[in-house]
This record gives sequence, structure tokens and C-alpha cells, in this order.
Amino acid sequence: MITKQFKLSIELVPSTIWYVNLYNHYKNNNQMEKWHQLKQYLFEIERKHCWVCKKEERNLEAHEFWEYDDYKHIQKLWLHSIDGDKMLHQQRIKKEDIIDHFCKVNICSVADFKKYEERAFVQWEQRSKFQWKQDLGIYHPKFGLKELKSQQRLVN
Repeated sequence: MITKQFKLSIELVPSTIWYVNLYNHYKNNNQMEKWHQLKQYLFEIERKHCWVCKKEERNLEAHEFWEYDDYKHIQKLWLHSIDGDKMLHQQRIKKEDIIDHFCKVNICSVADFKKYEERAFVQWEQRSKFQWKQDLGIYHPKFGLKELKSQQRLVN
């Protein structure tokens, strides 16, 4: 398992659960309005800035961040996402731009990034050997946005 040593990290979803996420759930069930409502809600509570690098941005996307239980093979959601590759292509962002941003936010060298990236891919290969269960927690579609907002009030 990779130790979380950087504020900004490399998140590689195991290949056995690619495209199994909230965005695709809503898309495949013709419920994109619910996705857009959820995304808008997340932007409201995050105040339209990146919680990692703190940069304010008008073109933010909601990203999924997962925790992995490598023994029980449970992937637990704690934020949301849209297709990252598509977004990067549309915004003409290159891998070099991502590496530069990673190094700037984490105050590290390109060599540090490459070492970290290599470990992330080794971990991805290991995780991709297993079938995973997902724990969507309070973001599960069965709860809906109303329940999510009521949970947020309890946290604040």
C-alpha cells in the first residue's frame, strides 16, 4: 500500500471496477439531472475551489476519491467524479502539466513524482487482480440529495 505522503496523490481505480461509479450510474439510468444537482451541491459546500491546492477555478469538476480496504476488497467513496481523461483532453492539459502541478502542490521533484507514480501502478496492478465491492456511504443514490444535505447540517 502506498503511504499518503503527498497532499495531491495518484488515484488509480482497479481495472476490475472501471466505469462503476456514481456518474455512470446516473448517466446509464437517464438521471443526469440528479448528477448535476449533486455536483452543484458539492461545489457549494467546497466554495468552488480545489480542496487540495486551494486554487479557485470556474471550471472545476467533481472528482471521485476512494479509500481501499485491500483485505476485504471494498472501495469506499468519499468524493465524486466525472471522466478525467475526457476533461483533460478538452482542456488540452498534457501529462507534463499534471506532473508540474503535482510537484508544485507537493513541493517535490519530478524524480519524486516518477517514483511515486511507479509505486501507484504497482499497487494498481495488485488491486486489479480482485473484484471489489463499493461502499458509496451517504452518496449512495438511494439516499438522494435531500439526505446528503441533512447529513451535512449534522457535520457543521
